[in-house]
Amino acid sequence: MNIKDKLTIRFVLVFAAVWLVASIAIYYSSSEFRKEEFYERLVARANAAAKLLIEVEEVDAQLLQKIESANPVKLPGEKITIYNYNNQELFSSDTQDSLRVDSVLLDKIRLEKSLNWRQGDVEVIGILYEDQFDRFVVVAGAKDLYGLRKLQNLRNILIIVFFISLIIIGMAARLYAGKALQPISEVISEVNEIEITNLGKRVAEGNGKDEIAKLGITFNLMLTRLQNAFEIQKSFITNASHELRTPLTSMLSLVDVTLLRKRNEKFYEDTLVSLKEDIHGLSELTSKLLLLARVDSFREDIKPVRTDTILWQAIAEVSKSYRNPIRVSISDDISDDDSFTIIGHEQLLKSAFTNLIENACKFSDGKEVTVNILNKGHKLQFGIIDQGIGIAPEDLKKLGQPFFRGQNTNQFPGSGIGINLVKKIIDIHQGSLDITSSIGSGSVFFLEFPLLKI
Repeated sequence: MNIKDKLTIRFVLVFAAVWLVASIAIYYSSSEFRKEEFYERLVARANAAAKLLIEVEEVDAQLLQKIESANPVKLPGEKITIYNYNNQELFSSDTQDSLRVDSVLLDKIRLEKSLNWRQGDVEVIGILYEDQFDRFVVVAGAKDLYGLRKLQNLRNILIIVFFISLIIIGMAARLYAGKALQPISEVISEVNEIEITNLGKRVAEGNGKDEIAKLGITFNLMLTRLQNAFEIQKSFITNASHELRTPLTSMLSLVDVTLLRKRNEKFYEDTLVSLKEDIHGLSELTSKLLLLARVDSFREDIKPVRTDTILWQAIAEVSKSYRNPIRVSISDDISDDDSFTIIGHEQLLKSAFTNLIENACKFSDGKEVTVNILNKGHKLQFGIIDQGIGIAPEDLKKLGQPFFRGQNTNQFPGSGIGINLVKKIIDIHQGSLDITSSIGSGSVFFLEFPLLKI
């Protein structure tokens, strides 16, 4: 069932419930009013008959019966019976079919002074009539033909109007639901037109204020993220293909040149050394690409780890390839193991430290590299400081994009994916990376990680 039908059904059901409750309330109040009005008329007729019989000396039971039989305003099927204090019948407007009650009921009427009930389709009321010397019970009954007919007519009207209203409301609700959902249908239609070849297309955002507009805005933002991700992926694949093809082409060309003719031993040795360097670079690039592709899969393997141990492992590994002196400075407020413990993944953290320290050593040309470890309250900060060539301000904004390298790094080997890998690793650990640098003055990479909460 689509949303339009659901909205229509729910709207009709709500209206039906409200209308049904209102109709019941109207019918019930009208029924009570009819009953109250009818019994008031019965009481008036009973009091009038009792007053004539008891208070007017010239009127006896026979005369009162004639008066009642000739009364043009009496109620349909009206019957009046009067009893004295001995429960003897003094008067009955219909001697053949009088309203006969037993002594128990008469005593109850005297006790409550007024009591009403039904005898078949006749509504009856008994009242206590008191004069100066005696007490009488007057029982009056009649059929409220006109009131019941009006009530029945009201019930029929309410039922007919109820069903007619349901039909009208159902049609109106469907039209309203269709109009209300039309913007969504338009969004669906526009979304169906978006394909991989036109990811730059956006859906209409309407007035920019209501929920439909917010849906369009949210969807456009998602499309923007998808487009950026697709372009990054496309650029990544293109650059990765180029980076992989370049060393392979170089290696193949070097082998082809070597095989053109016989060479001396020194030439072959130099060729093998060059091939080894290219293979090493290709292996390093492949490892980084594989780690970059798998980095998100390590999220489930994080646990409490000691960052100082990982840092020393990274320094030891970098020191195998670079001769730069690496100095580690730890602030005085870090005094126990808990100050180094975070929730993380050992392999990923080691890769992040290794990449940053390796870059610092590579671009510092043998100069000292410093690693400062500071306690920042609930966070642990690592500051990796080099004395290298620095980074231009315009390059800082792009640093971290896959395969991006600064304009002044052409003479240094590298693939340009290290910082991108570091950023992803830091994001997984809910940390942050800040970089300050200027051309010729070196760079500082600040890594912050939330400490383990004990």
